[in-house]
Amino acid sequence: MTARTHTHTEQLGTAPVGRLLLRLGLPGMVSMFIMTLYNITDTFWVAKLGSNAIAAITIAFPYQMLLVAIGVGSGAGFASLISRRFGQKLSEETNHIAGQVFPITFGFGLLFCFFTTFFADTLVRISGSTPDIHEYSRIYLTIIGFGVFFVFFSMMSNNILRGSGNTIAPMIFMGTSAIVNMILDPLLIFGIGFFPAWGVKGAAIATLISQAMGFLANCIYLLYFSGYRIRWKFLRPDFAILSGIYQVGLPTLTMQLVGAFIILFVNRLLNSYGASAIAAFGLVFRLFSLIIMPTAGLAQGLLPIVGYNYGALQLHRLWRAVRLATLGSFCIIGFGFILLQLFPAFWIRLFTQEENFLPLAIHATRIATLALPLVGPPFMWITTFQGLGKGRAAMFISLSRQLLLLLPLLIVLPKFFGLNGIWMSLPIADALAFLIAGIWIWHEYSQHQRKVYTAQAALDPLTESGPSEWPG
Repeated sequence: MTARTHTHTEQLGTAPVGRLLLRLGLPGMVSMFIMTLYNITDTFWVAKLGSNAIAAITIAFPYQMLLVAIGVGSGAGFASLISRRFGQKLSEETNHIAGQVFPITFGFGLLFCFFTTFFADTLVRISGSTPDIHEYSRIYLTIIGFGVFFVFFSMMSNNILRGSGNTIAPMIFMGTSAIVNMILDPLLIFGIGFFPAWGVKGAAIATLISQAMGFLANCIYLLYFSGYRIRWKFLRPDFAILSGIYQVGLPTLTMQLVGAFIILFVNRLLNSYGASAIAAFGLVFRLFSLIIMPTAGLAQGLLPIVGYNYGALQLHRLWRAVRLATLGSFCIIGFGFILLQLFPAFWIRLFTQEENFLPLAIHATRIATLALPLVGPPFMWITTFQGLGKGRAAMFISLSRQLLLLLPLLIVLPKFFGLNGIWMSLPIADALAFLIAGIWIWHEYSQHQRKVYTAQAALDPLTESGPSEWPG
């Protein structure tokens, strides 16, 4: 490990917590915002082809969520494991861990590419496509399926860099890839200049090209400029390291997998209401992601701070970072919530001008986002448990919203409220999940407080009271 990388990691345990969280979190927030724009770009331009085109790419959401599940879940495991090894001063082991990104990318990439190449028809049918959008959905899914290797590697290598405290390089790589996609989308969708007018197919090809460029940038930087020293022997699958990665990353991976299932389930529920209902859900999902994803970037900045300071036994710094990240996430999403609730028509009209479709999309947006500010804090608390290496707790919090709350609501409420029942299920689940996650993180904090009190009492038998307030 180079001196420069070592300096990055040392600051995780020495720099002022607020400034450190901002330095690590802000690039992550920008990166995730860019990533969301990257995904929204397709929707923005495809929407010009009509609501059926929006519905067609919405059908691909479950598959894309599966990709995100593998990439984000694996990346969270990488970041947590690497940051803790840095805190323990085990530099050689961090290089070995980083090398595992290659066998993981190859294994999962081969699997996903196989299914989209040979079973695209089946996949879009399962995802709830209607006859009028089936062919568009199949073409879009088949093409983006070839980019799975690029997606997996980029998402995981970005987290490897963040785990060492380097958040600038991932932001640059994601930004460059997003800009390429934004430029190519209108050219290939509408056939501007000498480019062919490929419609939905063009959106998929633009995405594929931009993903390939992001992969090349990440690969070159990780191998030659990142400070990691990845040798050939580190590229062989090491099942002990893989187990450590997925012990921590499994909660995020599982949450995303369940999220993909939920989206698939919603698409199938909406199928009976027609392509317009599917399109409305697609727009709500994109707007929701635009506000939520920057908070996920803040969580990425929080994770190495938690992991390093837990490994270094600096619990005071750990919980101060958690408190600041929780407050920050609430404020960021709260601002977006106000904009969506006050001006929903403005945001919907950015995508479509179809007058018959607007009332449905606006109505869905207002209802589905009612509890939006409560979504951010649980992100921070799940990340905290991941940084602590407590995968089971993070897993429970992750699954509580999706399986224990949202899925039953989606089954029951539409029976009484029809289409409105689907939209109502989202804010109710968000509010209840916030309460569950809040109770769990407070219990963990209280346990840490007792450990601090016990340590102080051992040093000073006359101590009558331990630390009684939230650190910081």
